[in-house]
Amino acid sequence: MPPKPKTKTDAAAARKPKRAGAKTTAATTKGGAAKTAKVSAKTTKAAKPLSKKYQRLREQLLEEAARIRADLKDVEQRTSRISESEVASEAGGYEDHPADMASETYEREKDLALGENLQDILGKIRVALEKMDQRTYGICDVCGQRIAAARLEALPFATLCVSCQGRLEGR
Repeated sequence: MPPKPKTKTDAAAARKPKRAGAKTTAATTKGGAAKTAKVSAKTTKAAKPLSKKYQRLREQLLEEAARIRADLKDVEQRTSRISESEVASEAGGYEDHPADMASETYEREKDLALGENLQDILGKIRVALEKMDQRTYGICDVCGQRIAAARLEALPFATLCVSCQGRLEGR
């Protein structure tokens, strides 16, 4: 059985998977406890520009983010129009037909779900762009192995390799 970690930092380091090519260094803190930190071979050198393949994926991600922001704006406008029409019909003093109210409710719920989905994808794109900046893009968050190029081409914001994604989904 491995020794019990002495600090939260030690516990967190023990849970993180090691990346290929990462070195572990030890340092001593004021209390004398050993503190370990991973130092990537890539981060010790000056940052190199992204390869053409990753640059193309970065451009795809930026284009997709712009498209999603435009879609989000459209969804927000539709949602606000539906809300305004509800306020106007209530102020008008007449009752809407229940089928009309159901249709408006359905459209509003659909737009809210679509907006949440778009926000989620936008967040994943932000993470992928940050990983590119940190030079950790294309590395599986779970096992630390490279994510297949074909997977990144199909889903540029993927953070898991195919086998880890399959385990997550229970396949």
